[in-house]
Amino acid sequence: MPRGRKPKIIEGDIAGIYEQKGKSGSTWTARYWFSGKDVRKTFKTQATAIEHIEKVRLMRVTGERLPTTAKLPLLTSSEQEKRGYVSNLLLVDLIDEYMLKQKETAEREKLQNIKKTGYVSDPQARIGNMESRFKAIRKAFADRYADSIEPHEVKDFLESLNLSDGTMNRYKTTLSSVYEYAIERKKLKINPTSGVKRFTEELGIPRWMQDDEEKQLRNVIQKWIDETPEEHRATRLMFREHLNEITVASQSGMRKGNQYALRWVEDINLTLRLIVLPDTKSGRPHVIPMTDSVYKALLDQKAIQQELASLRGVGYGSERMKLDGRVFTIRENREWFKKAKDEAGIKSLRWHDLSRHTAGSRLAAGGANQKVIQEVLGHSTLAMSARYTHLSPSHVADVMKAALDR
Repeated sequence: MPRGRKPKIIEGDIAGIYEQKGKSGSTWTARYWFSGKDVRKTFKTQATAIEHIEKVRLMRVTGERLPTTAKLPLLTSSEQEKRGYVSNLLLVDLIDEYMLKQKETAEREKLQNIKKTGYVSDPQARIGNMESRFKAIRKAFADRYADSIEPHEVKDFLESLNLSDGTMNRYKTTLSSVYEYAIERKKLKINPTSGVKRFTEELGIPRWMQDDEEKQLRNVIQKWIDETPEEHRATRLMFREHLNEITVASQSGMRKGNQYALRWVEDINLTLRLIVLPDTKSGRPHVIPMTDSVYKALLDQKAIQQELASLRGVGYGSERMKLDGRVFTIRENREWFKKAKDEAGIKSLRWHDLSRHTAGSRLAAGGANQKVIQEVLGHSTLAMSARYTHLSPSHVADVMKAALDR
């Protein structure tokens, strides 16, 4: 057959094999149609291509379902059963079913939480994180049977993401949850992620906001306020709000998403001086005590919003500033934070550093132990909080002296 020429394919018939010649030698392609899909699988030798196409012919004669992509293994029903496979269960379909169940569960938990505490829990943050990871998983394993995926393929996929060890572990956990769901409902017998070791996470020393950096940021924002004409009162109030954003973030250690989702009625208790986060990254409610500075910042936020309401009318809101029951009138701080950092000459400081790492680091420097840091930041394990304790060498020295110096 001339190079590059392919035989005509007829639906329902075995097309056979053909040779393709290249610089590095010949390869052999087995090709067939099934369920409207043109499937081509390439082999190094003619013998293996013939063996493959003969098995296709036999499976078609016996009424077996053929793979609709070359990525899927060519297995008979008995071979699938022996390996614990369940025919026709695509991973993408399983993910859809799992996510539907997760959304139903989140909605049910939200209603239960409202009934018990009166707080509204927004499940979208947790659901959104899963959807983001599943997008990459779907792309990597499209058209694959859920139980045809091997542990080494899962590991190769995780490493191909080129992400941190911690993030790869979260992808692994997300994929594993789908298989656990399927096994629990007796849809599958195997979980390929169980054969993949967790990646060793090196948390390292966190970057946090230095005292002089905070002073520089606040000076820049105050300059914005001072340079804004009095008649542009709403703009001055917006800049004033940025000062409160920094205070609440650096002294509560909240994640960015939680901070800008705070609502006055549901999440803020000024009487008891508590911030209640009904829905966090860990999936558990979290309560944060207010420092005096945070308390004053929140009172100032109320004053800012009251003045905005009087200036523009109740319910007024541009794309930047909205009066809709939330504590902060903006939803995204990326633009002003970058501008303030640039003017202050501050490099490589993320909002996550300003909030969580700064709160944890300052707690440790003040002598707080791991348990206190864990409670404030809402870490699921003490190990997450341990990386801040190196910042208090004097505290460690005092403990060692009291315990060991005789």
